[in-house]
Amino acid sequence: MMNFTLMLLLPCIFSWISSSVAQFYTVEVQPGEEVTVKCSNFSRFHSRIFWFKMTSSPNISCISSMLTSEKVFSCDGKKFCTSSNTSVVFLKIKQVNSSDSGLYFCGEKLNEKLVIVTGTYLKVQGK
Repeated sequence: MMNFTLMLLLPCIFSWISSSVAQFYTVEVQPGEEVTVKCSNFSRFHSRIFWFKMTSSPNISCISSMLTSEKVFSCDGKKFCTSSNTSVVFLKIKQVNSSDSGLYFCGEKLNEKLVIVTGTYLKVQGK
């Protein structure tokens, strides 16, 4: 049921975001584990990459953003850390639990539109 609901919500979300999902992944993890999702295939070296999360509700939240040229490790101090090796931007999610399940996607801003680059559906086992 959740997959069906998720598929119904995606067109609504992408109506305000220019989408060209070049890559889509599904990752399954156990509660308490750490997982890293990646964002690649963006168009420019100095892109600002945004990470978003969508759950089963129609809400989308921006998790973080960083320049692809930054190599610094950026953490919110709790759950999420981002880093880059200039060709890939990584989002590390620590101590996952069932509330972390959802669609994580990254995108870059091009001509005042957000272009989706990579999407990852994270499924925490036991949910």
